[in-house]
Amino acid sequence: MKIGVVSDTHRNIENLESVINWLARRHHITALYHLGDDHEDTASFADRYVDIVHVPGTYHAGYRDGSLEKKKIETVLGLRILLVHAMEQDVGSDDRMHADIILNGHTHKAEMHLADGLFFMNPGHLKGPLDKNMPPSFGLLDIHDKEVTAEIYNLDFKPIQSMRMGRTEGGLHKL
Repeated sequence: MKIGVVSDTHRNIENLESVINWLARRHHITALYHLGDDHEDTASFADRYVDIVHVPGTYHAGYRDGSLEKKKIETVLGLRILLVHAMEQDVGSDDRMHADIILNGHTHKAEMHLADGLFFMNPGHLKGPLDKNMPPSFGLLDIHDKEVTAEIYNLDFKPIQSMRMGRTEGGLHKL
């Protein structure tokens, strides 16, 4: 299953549309995960035959007042994927024990790493040409029964980071 991962779109519908079109056409994604700060930007894409799952960001009133869930768990081929906006504020030790993958946004910095069988990915942002000294970027997860591939792309659709992982009962590990 292929999942597009975006965050921090901040009403930049043009960048979001470009990314969704590319992910749908080139990778045939079945889901898009939006990790907050203007997750409503995805509303106009609900008719694209792609499941959209989102969490609010720190700018959303529902995040601040607690009326919206700050985190969601999705299970894909047996892997538990935790979606949050702000890692420091939204993820506790219990979350880490019950997740295989943690996706977060907020910092606008694209990064991924693997620690003790748990995979972390921040796809960056789609806010504008440069924000917090970071160029825009987005992620792609490709989940199979025995393997997971994660990539982060720039807006030229070139991979800037990637990781291939194997799945075992002890979690994920680099291949």
